[in-house]
Amino acid sequence: MQHEAVDGIVIRVKDYGEHDRYLTVLTQGGRIPLLSKGSRSMRGAQMAVSQLYTYGNFEYYRKGTAVPILKGGSALQPFYGLATDLEKLNLAAYFCDLAYELSDEGEDVGELLRLLLNALYAVSFDRYPPELVKAALEFRLSAISGYAPDLTACHRCGSTDAAGYYLDVMNGALICESCLRATDRQPAPPEDPAGIGALCPLSPSGLAALRYLLSSPVERVFSFSLSDEDERAAFCKAAETYLLSHLGRGFDSLDFYHSIKG
Repeated sequence: MQHEAVDGIVIRVKDYGEHDRYLTVLTQGGRIPLLSKGSRSMRGAQMAVSQLYTYGNFEYYRKGTAVPILKGGSALQPFYGLATDLEKLNLAAYFCDLAYELSDEGEDVGELLRLLLNALYAVSFDRYPPELVKAALEFRLSAISGYAPDLTACHRCGSTDAAGYYLDVMNGALICESCLRATDRQPAPPEDPAGIGALCPLSPSGLAALRYLLSSPVERVFSFSLSDEDERAAFCKAAETYLLSHLGRGFDSLDFYHSIKG
C-alpha cells in the first residue's frame, strides 16, 4: 500500500453511492482521481477537503490499480466568496472545466494550476472585474495550450502602427484595417462568434492589454484595466472566441454563465 500527499484544487466532483464521492484534483503534476469515502455526510471527516473549488493538501493511498482513496487532508483555501454569488459560482465552474480540458494525468501543469488559483482568488475576493479575469484567463490558456497569437504586426503587410487591428482567429495573428478592406473577409457575425474564420476587433488599449497579459508573470496576469465599456466588451468577446475556436468546442458551464448574466 502506497501513501502519498499532494497540494491541489478540486475541479470536479461526482457523487458515488449514498455517502461517497469521486474527486478530480488538479495538482502541479497533473490531474489525479480520488475516492473520498463518507464525504457526503455532514459529519464526514473528509467533507472539508471534498468540496468543489477547495484548494488543499490531500493525503491518499493506493491499493493496486484501483482509484486512490483519500485518507485525509486540510483545506488551505476554500474560496468561500464564490458561494455568495451565482455569477461567480458559474464562472468558477467554467474555469474548472477549462482546467480539466487542458490537463491530463501525469503531466506538468504548474502554470495552469497557478493561473486557475489566481483567477479563483481574484473572482472570490473581488480583486478585479470578473469579465476581465475571464478574458485574461482565456487568452493566457490559449498561450499555454500552444495557440498564442502573434501580436508583433499585421501578418499581411507588417504594419506596427496601424490605426486599428483585428485578431485573426484562424491564423493566430493580427490584421490591420487596411489589409482587411483589401480582402473579402468580414468580422465575426453575432450569430457565429466562435467560427474559426472569425475576425475580432481590438482597440489600441485592448491590444496593449493582450500583449501585457501574454508576457507578464502569472501573478500579474490580471493587473490591467479597460475603462471603456465598448473596448472591454470587444476584448472579452475576442478572448472567448479565440480560445473556443482553437479548442473546437463549447462548455455547458459557459452557456449557463451567460444565461445568468443575461
